[in-house]
Amino acid sequence: MKKSYFLVSALLLTAAASYGQGTELFLSEYDEGAHQSGVSYNGGVSNSTGSERAIEIFNPTVASVNLNAYSVRRYSNGSAAVTEEEKLQRRTGTNVLNPSAAFVFASGEATITAITSKADQLSAGHAPVTGPNVIFGGGMAYFNGDDAIALVRWTSGTAGVGTPVLIDIFGSIGFQPLPASGTGTGQWSGTNPADGTPAVYVASANQSLMRRDNISRGIRTNNPTNWNPATEWTVYSYAFPPGSTGNTEVGNQSYARLGEHNDYSGPNGLYLPLKTLEKFNSGISIYPNPASGSATVEIKDVKVGNIIVLNSLGQSITAQPRGMNEKITLDISALKPGLYFVQCLSADGQIKIYKELVVK
Repeated sequence: MKKSYFLVSALLLTAAASYGQGTELFLSEYDEGAHQSGVSYNGGVSNSTGSERAIEIFNPTVASVNLNAYSVRRYSNGSAAVTEEEKLQRRTGTNVLNPSAAFVFASGEATITAITSKADQLSAGHAPVTGPNVIFGGGMAYFNGDDAIALVRWTSGTAGVGTPVLIDIFGSIGFQPLPASGTGTGQWSGTNPADGTPAVYVASANQSLMRRDNISRGIRTNNPTNWNPATEWTVYSYAFPPGSTGNTEVGNQSYARLGEHNDYSGPNGLYLPLKTLEKFNSGISIYPNPASGSATVEIKDVKVGNIIVLNSLGQSITAQPRGMNEKITLDISALKPGLYFVQCLSADGQIKIYKELVVK
């Protein structure tokens, strides 16, 4: 059976999988310090490199999760392509993350004891470098407030092999926020009415951020360019507290919550087996890719409930396959050249993936 559907436009999405809440790892802390290079913040023990950075990953599930299937990425300065990517690999011990536990991935140049003492893994050096955990480019933990970050799960069970599935995103991939001056390093920022008054300013630079306690799953589609981190994140420490002037407070930025996410109040769900995800993902293909004029979505031996493409206005078209083996032709002649993703939802509603499509 063959059908044609016309796509008016598409919203740039990121390859992802969607499961029930509390069933997959997600980013739970983001720390971007403003410590000055060459200054000691450890009582003279060592001087800071100016790269006091860390991210934390939380396991909300009831299972011990093998980290061999996971990686973290950086998209530097508005890049739509990955600039650095590293596997998750503990420095010592078994490479698993226990239920309700957190994993800390820190900059390899971090010197602050509050970071280094909690780090389960230290990032490789600045790109370009190679190393046992580097998948592409080099170390990814040298991010600034204008870099997007993603947590990735690989369908093969080994990071760097098979199909990468983005399961959480911090920032907006493909967009670089700029400061008011229009040049230099910007940041995503905003407030949340839930924080009351005065408004609490949450930003992707110079702050220690935690995921809000009721968030139980990652962001699986790319955030808008005007992404507001305060929607899902809250600040617990500042390099530049409200009312402060100059650099007098940067050394007081705290990382005290790093290594735990004890405030989590969401559900603890069942972890989705990789075999289930791999079978569904491998049963759907889009070709030709790159494509011009039209593209075909081919379904083989999997039950797809619907195929949806959204645009930036929230409009959508929906195709509903009728069998486990089908070819659906998408008319993409009206789309501008670029990177697009087509959403495929399983018939039982348990799995959602976004397949990459490049339009010439």
